[in-house]
Amino acid sequence: MAQKSPSFVTFPAVILWLMYLIPILGVTGFIIYFGVNVPFYDQWVLPALFEKIATGTLQFKDLFELHNNHRILFPRLIFIALGFISSWNIKLELFLSLGLAILTFILLYKISANTSKNQNYFFHFTNLLTALIFFSLAQSENWLWGFQIAIFFINFCVIFSCFILNNNKIKPKRKLLFAAILCLIASFSSAQGLMSWLALIPGIIMISESGYQRRKYLIFWMTLFLSSSLIYSIGYTQEPKIINLSLLEKLFTFIQFFFNVIAAPVTNSQNFSIWIGIIIILNFIVLGSYCLINLKNKKYLIKLCSPWFSIGIFSILCSIVITLGRYDYGANYAIYTSRYTTHSLLLIIAVIQLWFIIISEGNFYLKNYYPKLIYSFIGGILVCLIAVKSEIAIAQAQTDVINKQRGETCLELINYLEDSQFFKTHPERCLLRLSKTTWWIQDGVKQLQGINLRNWANNITFKTESEQLYGYIDFPLFGDQPLKLKPKDDLTLKGWAIFPQQQNQPQLVFLSRGNQQTFFANANIGLNSPDIAQVLSSPLYNYARWEVTIPTVQLYNDLGNTRVKAWVYNPDGNEFIPLKGEVNIILEKN
Repeated sequence: MAQKSPSFVTFPAVILWLMYLIPILGVTGFIIYFGVNVPFYDQWVLPALFEKIATGTLQFKDLFELHNNHRILFPRLIFIALGFISSWNIKLELFLSLGLAILTFILLYKISANTSKNQNYFFHFTNLLTALIFFSLAQSENWLWGFQIAIFFINFCVIFSCFILNNNKIKPKRKLLFAAILCLIASFSSAQGLMSWLALIPGIIMISESGYQRRKYLIFWMTLFLSSSLIYSIGYTQEPKIINLSLLEKLFTFIQFFFNVIAAPVTNSQNFSIWIGIIIILNFIVLGSYCLINLKNKKYLIKLCSPWFSIGIFSILCSIVITLGRYDYGANYAIYTSRYTTHSLLLIIAVIQLWFIIISEGNFYLKNYYPKLIYSFIGGILVCLIAVKSEIAIAQAQTDVINKQRGETCLELINYLEDSQFFKTHPERCLLRLSKTTWWIQDGVKQLQGINLRNWANNITFKTESEQLYGYIDFPLFGDQPLKLKPKDDLTLKGWAIFPQQQNQPQLVFLSRGNQQTFFANANIGLNSPDIAQVLSSPLYNYARWEVTIPTVQLYNDLGNTRVKAWVYNPDGNEFIPLKGEVNIILEKN
């Protein structure tokens, strides 16, 4: 490692480290505020694993089997451990992801320190920029979805491997062994992990200056890669793609999707994303070419840059793997979803760090300040782009957290939900945010309750009336006259619901029939209601209205009269509270 120069601009240490903490604290607050302790989508595969652990029937094949073309053996072990430690508290998974990210950034910082001549203000500017990108809210879905632990875990393994390979205090064979163990773990955490073997080749080459030793290490390394790939492929079946495009259209979509993945950490623009992606890739190629051209005269340069080349190559390979698996969703899908940014942002970080090394290298930096000014200007642009992406992520999270909280409430009350057609197929069913298939949730609930890992409400009081006003069914209004409906008709119900003088307002209304203490449907509260807020003199009630349309055929258990009632759930009192009014219905034949 190059010697540190004694002449550099100093910062008060407290201020400097507080600046590094800002992005971390930002993500922490984001998780605390928007994280919801409710499983959704792929997480519903885990109750079956928990049940097998509890009953002693878990086999290795249960850990090794494919999940959406991925071997997630090590993440499954993590999920099992966290699940039984916390009674499957999803927020613990979110904070583990954050913890892995913090450890990974520390490793990135140490790699940067090892490859830097001077830890001056330019060094800290580079690493503060790295921190802003690395902890960017552009990857908001991954911050808020516990199932994405695998993504952060793989990044940690790869960057830890780069740190080990770049550490001169570790003997070559131990470097190789430790890096191989980490790559093996990454390989069986997700398909992207297999790319770690190829990405780390620059670091393997740098282990020894002896040509013979290099060849020996490379043969050993590639043998491990091929062996891992062979084991990974056992029983592997590719999911069929349904994409009605010509070969040329597929190629164009593939290319555009790839560059969109690369650009996704810094932009949501359909018009500019592909060009930003191309610029990032070209920068990486130019930097690599510069190092190769100067290989004979400046061998130390390739040594300094090798970990960043590995990190950049890993990011590119992951983006290719993601593109192969998802380009059939459409090219713009890559910039609309934030799930793929956690790997692709590593390329931007690698480019930033490589430019820092090149600009700081030798006397080039001391004689000419223009490169530093250009670098700082581009860094400022990146900060602005990250700020815009973060603003978009927060706006999306504000919308999404309401749906998740509705799903959380719905799941809490699942023992009171009927096995109705509404909860299976209706587009406004409250379980939809948790999974598109209701039976998956129902099976998971049975498995979790069967092993007492997680339980849901069973003894909730149904109040017959309330002293305070909690809301009304105000449409349809027929007085004492029943509403006559035929199977082909739709039933539209409207109303409003509140918690009087409470900061937290209800988000769901549940509908029951007759005197049943179960619910056949729900309605989402949140429609604009300035009239309610004005009459009750509180801005808390600005979004208290609800509306739902239900096909009448879903009410046809028995022909004849039925009454539809509306309820809100008060978790503080562990009670269902009725809204005023009920709808009397006569179900007629065609």
